[in-house]
Amino acid sequence: MSDSTASASSSASTADDLARVAKAIWWLVLIRGILAIVFGILALVLPGVAFLALVYTFAAYAFVDGIANIVHAVRVRNRDRRWGWLLAQGILSVLAGIVAFVFPLAAGLTLGIFALSLIGVYAIMMGISGIPAAASVVDGGRKVLGFIVAILSILLGIALLVIVFVSPVAGIVNLIWVVGVYAIIIGVVLIIAAIQARRLSPAAGAKPAAPKAA
Repeated sequence: MSDSTASASSSASTADDLARVAKAIWWLVLIRGILAIVFGILALVLPGVAFLALVYTFAAYAFVDGIANIVHAVRVRNRDRRWGWLLAQGILSVLAGIVAFVFPLAAGLTLGIFALSLIGVYAIMMGISGIPAAASVVDGGRKVLGFIVAILSILLGIALLVIVFVSPVAGIVNLIWVVGVYAIIIGVVLIIAAIQARRLSPAAGAKPAAPKAA
């Protein structure tokens, strides 16, 4: 009897804790979802504005992260031999942030070309590694499908690399559109999660009925 009572009390306490957490943060999740959707729509309608927003976001992050690394390096300089590398990393990060703030178009173009090149190389490597994996499949249908996916991955990677060298601006715009669609999807998911958390929080916070005495 005492064990069941303790278990019920523990479950009630856990439910109350979850209810308080859900009720406290659901609106933050909702705001994140709304902002993600707004940014996604902005990226699809005005990719240039979204491009600058991404560049300035990177610049702010690089600057703040660099300052944090510099402060941490100074604090641990007497007990960590690697503090010099951390200091250099912080200085480079701050410089990168400043350059991105001063020259946003050049910084954004460089970052975009790097991202597209990285995605292209990754797709080619995944396609090449997928060919022997497809060859090892016994089922004929799945083997053909594996070869098709691997070849398409290689072609996608080659196409991205060609776009980078032929028309990098168009490639960056397409990349921004992809980011916009992804942001909208994430925003919808966050809004649904926030609504569910808001609906479940009162129910989760309800007191369970006291166990009946045997």
